[in-house]
Amino acid sequence: MSGLTDSQGWTSLEEGTRLGRYVTVRDTNGVLHAVATSAVAAICETEDGALLMLPGGRMVQVEHSLRTVLSWLEVGVR
Repeated sequence: MSGLTDSQGWTSLEEGTRLGRYVTVRDTNGVLHAVATSAVAAICETEDGALLMLPGGRMVQVEHSLRTVLSWLEVGVR
């Protein structure tokens, strides 16, 4: 996905947008996170999407499939 440019020239951050080493994900509470792709320690598929484990044991639940999240992180999926 790519971001859309608003009237002030800023790029809106949509889920899956890559900014350098970061990818944006929105959790199930609606909070947008910019996560360094190398910071994701594990991803687990759940009934409602995927659960990402970040540094410090922080868990982020997203409403997208494991495959989608892996594609955002550019991890090869077969």
